[in-house]
Amino acid sequence: MKKQKTSLPKNNSFPSPALFLDRDGTINHDKNYLSDEKDLKLYKNIEKPLIKIRKAGFKIVIVTNQSGIARKFFTLTKLKKINSTLVDMLKSLNVKVDGVYFCPHLGDECSCRKPKPGMAFQAAKDLNIDLKNSYMIGDSIRDYLFGYNFGGKGILVLTGHGRKQAEKIKDEKQKPLAVAKNLSQAVNFILEVERLNG
Repeated sequence: MKKQKTSLPKNNSFPSPALFLDRDGTINHDKNYLSDEKDLKLYKNIEKPLIKIRKAGFKIVIVTNQSGIARKFFTLTKLKKINSTLVDMLKSLNVKVDGVYFCPHLGDECSCRKPKPGMAFQAAKDLNIDLKNSYMIGDSIRDYLFGYNFGGKGILVLTGHGRKQAEKIKDEKQKPLAVAKNLSQAVNFILEVERLNG
């Protein structure tokens, strides 16, 4: 597992919940092994739900499987450039990202490849995150399972590969907390759950 440095805030005394986000297909359009920052294209109005969730007290952490490194489709240096560009693009839209974590491995034997929770555990240690009250949003079954595996909750979005993945949910013992049309709908669902549990 690799952590990519962003301008991280100092930890507060009490842990904060986080919104963990998959990258490709959730924040930006999935280009199938995105290998150049010039091909990054954010979903329209993606900043609105992210600003909303930050105002609600959630940190924002990007967690992404990137086996393209192990497959030699692109280099570690290139991946870091792509991630840095993404963070800068979001920053220009007034969205602060607290951390970016990625798994460069191929296969499920490592502890950091989603749905295994290694990236979340590292983020919790680095950023003082309350995992129990955190959420994961992504466009694959492995993403929402990652949310449950770190002790939080997971939501599937229908962007990216989400529609095809939604067809396979019936075969999974663990279902997502919700299936949302997009990130905005998923965030609204989270905020409603938080309001009701408040």
